[in-house]
Amino acid sequence: MTHTFGAYFSPTGGTKRALEAVCGLLGGESESFPLTGPDKKEKTFGPEELLVLALPVYAGQIPAVPGLLDGLKGDNTPCVLLSTYGNRHYDNALAQMKRLMEARGFRCVGAAAVVTPHIFAPTLGVGRPDGEDLEVLGRFAQDVKDRLASGAAGSVELPGDPEPPAHPAVPVKKDRDWDTCLGCGFCAQVCPTGAMDPKTLLWDMEKCISCMACVSRCPVGALGYNSAAIAARLTEKFSERRPVEVFL
Repeated sequence: MTHTFGAYFSPTGGTKRALEAVCGLLGGESESFPLTGPDKKEKTFGPEELLVLALPVYAGQIPAVPGLLDGLKGDNTPCVLLSTYGNRHYDNALAQMKRLMEARGFRCVGAAAVVTPHIFAPTLGVGRPDGEDLEVLGRFAQDVKDRLASGAAGSVELPGDPEPPAHPAVPVKKDRDWDTCLGCGFCAQVCPTGAMDPKTLLWDMEKCISCMACVSRCPVGALGYNSAAIAARLTEKFSERRPVEVFL
């Protein structure tokens, strides 16, 4: 098995956990790295390596982060795509990921749409990926390895629009407890779109994509948000369990 790398955008941790689960199921040596924030990396991959790319789904497509994938370069490098979503649907995300990654020199040999906890409606996707999901993903990982070993791993066909029209971010009101806030500015550092002023620590809602990286990464829990109205709508419509979907 070739060396496996994992690249991810995971503002609240769910996508990273799904990525690590799949990398573990693929076996062998692996290492993962973030695509944004202070620890982001840029890397060029060769044809004998394997990249697993994991991105969350926002409004049916990948997050609108400028230059999100620009640090990834391939040389006919096999790539597995993971889209994570909160039990509604992944829509065009996988097709969009394939187009962007193949333009960067990768060969997308497999893909999976994996349910993870919804950022705004935490009862949706709670505890997932769970044991049932991991059984599906385990078979998927073995199929990927077999296809790579046999040389039969071609470019996978995926549903959706590879060039979907942009959707605006879901507006979610955020707040800061200034009595608790340390003023350290770490929230501004981890913001993937530069939506927070590093001096005033105020949000520019024109740039904010409501990924909640700032909220989840605050070292003292000084930030919060209210998504009750969105959660109620989503829970009413999308509570029925959706399965993991895989493509080879």
